[in-house]
Amino acid sequence: MSIANFVNDSGESDASPPGTRESAHLVQFYEADSFLLEALSKLIGDSLVAGDSSVVIATEAHRDGLAEALHARGLDIDTLRSQGRYVALDAAETLASFMVNDFPDEDRFRSVIGDVIKRAIEKSDSHHVCAYGEMVALLFAEGKGDALLRLEELWNALGKQLPFSLCCGYPMNQFSERPDEPLFLKICAEHSHVVPAESYTELASPEDRRRSVTYLQHKAQMLEGEKSGRKKAEKSLSLRQKELTDFLENAAEGIHQVGPDARILWANRAQLRLLGYSANEYVGHQLADFFVQRDLFDDFWRRIMAREVIYDFPAALRGKDGSTRQVLIHSSGYWQDSSGHNPEGKFLYTRCFIRDVTERAQLEDELREKVVQLEEADQRKNEFLAMLGHELRNPLSAVSNAVATAHRDASRRDRALDIASRQTAHLGRIVDDLLDVARITKGKIALQKEPVQFGAIVNAAVEEMRDLLESRRQHLTVSIPVNAEKIKVEADRVRMQQVVGNLIHNAIKFTPPGGMIDVVLYRKGDQAVLRVRDSGVGISQAMLPRVFDLFTQAQVPPDRTQGGLGIGLTLARQLVEMHGGRIEARSHGLDRGCEFEVSIPLIAERKEKSVPASDTAPGEHAKTRRVLIVEDNVDAAESLSMLLEFLGHEVRIEASGASALEAIRTTDFQAVLVDIGLPDMDGYEVARQIRQLPGSRTKLLVALTGYGQEEDKRRALSAGFDQHLIKPVDVERLQSLLADPSTSTPT
Repeated sequence: MSIANFVNDSGESDASPPGTRESAHLVQFYEADSFLLEALSKLIGDSLVAGDSSVVIATEAHRDGLAEALHARGLDIDTLRSQGRYVALDAAETLASFMVNDFPDEDRFRSVIGDVIKRAIEKSDSHHVCAYGEMVALLFAEGKGDALLRLEELWNALGKQLPFSLCCGYPMNQFSERPDEPLFLKICAEHSHVVPAESYTELASPEDRRRSVTYLQHKAQMLEGEKSGRKKAEKSLSLRQKELTDFLENAAEGIHQVGPDARILWANRAQLRLLGYSANEYVGHQLADFFVQRDLFDDFWRRIMAREVIYDFPAALRGKDGSTRQVLIHSSGYWQDSSGHNPEGKFLYTRCFIRDVTERAQLEDELREKVVQLEEADQRKNEFLAMLGHELRNPLSAVSNAVATAHRDASRRDRALDIASRQTAHLGRIVDDLLDVARITKGKIALQKEPVQFGAIVNAAVEEMRDLLESRRQHLTVSIPVNAEKIKVEADRVRMQQVVGNLIHNAIKFTPPGGMIDVVLYRKGDQAVLRVRDSGVGISQAMLPRVFDLFTQAQVPPDRTQGGLGIGLTLARQLVEMHGGRIEARSHGLDRGCEFEVSIPLIAERKEKSVPASDTAPGEHAKTRRVLIVEDNVDAAESLSMLLEFLGHEVRIEASGASALEAIRTTDFQAVLVDIGLPDMDGYEVARQIRQLPGSRTKLLVALTGYGQEEDKRRALSAGFDQHLIKPVDVERLQSLLADPSTSTPT
């Protein structure tokens, strides 16, 4: 039983089946296209034979299939088309012709469909049309239930005006894919006859159909029970979903959801509050837009796409106010189950739980900075202690040698005692500097201020350094105005001379022999300005901001000859500031010299005082085992030379590595005592080059140095030295080595 041979529930055929002569609007549900085409070919074929016209509005596949089926029944479709009795239209194109904003327009429907039906009626012999349409099925497939019901209504209204019968076709599988019971019932209500799908209409007897109806009633009852249970489950699920949504929305931790295009789908209040955005400013935007570092986002997204569950991913997110929030992200993607088309599954979204660790990160940064500062301070302390050992051993070595000479050689006692006196004074200055730093740091130093002429202080400081300048053959230019008496300051004469002396001494230390040093004093407004400029090693840009820090010294190789504890400039700055002045350092970089400028407030004119100067001048002696001393410290070299000569050795002194190598090439020395810190090359290099000379393996090479750590000893022995002795030298130990160098073993 089908639309072409409709039967009532009793199984008896109607005398006048709908779709032949009477106007009717029926619906045919079908499960297979073959069943539909067979039923349509009989319905439309019988109508055409009876003299009706036919209008078919269907998909291309159904139009072609129906044409073949009608041709198989012996109907000449081409002739019928030419006569206007068979009209076949495309369902999608025809539907589009009267749709406005996805809804059927009544006027357009009447114009398009009404005209087609009218023309077909005019061409029919019976003045009747049998029509088939599946435009409503297309609307159902698109989920446009209201539109398809409206279209059914328009067909019914047109059927009241024109003599035609209409059959609408609905594939049954659409209702399983898109279950909608109310819509199904409304569709049935819009039709005068409802024809079931073939699984029912193909039953042979009334008894089979009654059994089928009973089974369907039982099945419907079961489905109603399942439907009731599903509603309860959906209600429970909805409640849990609300609870979960409320929990996530009000969580203290930031949460957001990100879609497959990396666009933010949702964010809770905590996340919006964390970055300061409104929902409209955050949701819908690319997540990458909020990452401060794009490469971090790329890495995060790559790991999500690799299905990795991410824990504590560190990132910096940009806030609305331009601030940066340091966060840790926990995230895992949600993937749809795999299928034949996409075996790896489809990525739907990822959930990100975001913990704000900005304060913790700041504390960690501060802690790391403190650790670095402590490490730097510890490094400076170690460097200071090493340098202190070196600076103390040099004068102690000279004193020790001078005292030993004075005890053994009465003829040189006076000279030896002079050396001991100078070096003792030098040791005193070192101790004084250390104590001054401690006193100033603790605020325990009191200035004895009085009106003084700044020019007199400068002259006194220059005279104090004169011998040191001459020993280094440096050129000093002092520029003091003729009216220097007008440059008066309220100052502690001793402390201010200490400042000027430290600056000049610093220039001497860091300027090579033959270099230039300029000292300039002038008046500028209400300030007395002193500039000390040199052509020395300069200061790197990295070191310049730290040049006044306590125990700070630039990195220098062991061949450095300047010495110093890294406290002179610290003292100078502290003393200048205690006088209400300021001090600045300038340099264009390494090997380009430097300049220090001191500014002190001027006072009214008063009398000034000056300060005397002192220091040492070099001496040099030469005289049975031939010993070469390589030492640029004049007192240390001379005192050691006097001691060795008194012990019966022939001694020669050289102040540089190059001159020592030249002396060794021309004179056969049995022993060479080398200081590590030399002006042109370090003592290690001197030892290496000596060992390359012919006959050098028989010479005793001894390193004399203030550097006494294990690493210093290792370097000395690896460079070719036989012994490493720390200043001040143990006279008995040295004499033992010189007496029998072949029995010496490295220590």
